[in-house]
Amino acid sequence: MKLDQKHYCIGCRQDYYNHGNPQGVKECWHFKDAKIITVYGIGWWVPQDKASNFFKTKKPTCFSAPGQTAYYTKLPMHLR
Repeated sequence: MKLDQKHYCIGCRQDYYNHGNPQGVKECWHFKDAKIITVYGIGWWVPQDKASNFFKTKKPTCFSAPGQTAYYTKLPMHLR
């Protein structure tokens, strides 16, 4: 990814390392190799029974937000 794309990391649990942290790590170790892709997101609490329950967005390939939102590269088979 490019430096001007760090805003895509907001919400990822590893974004902590992209900002001043006590460990002195200057950047998330996934940042340089990550690519921005289109994904379909859904909150963990939302039923996956309708395509309209998903939202389309762009995220890095390494994005991780456990316990918050699940991201899929494609809609689940039963909704295509």
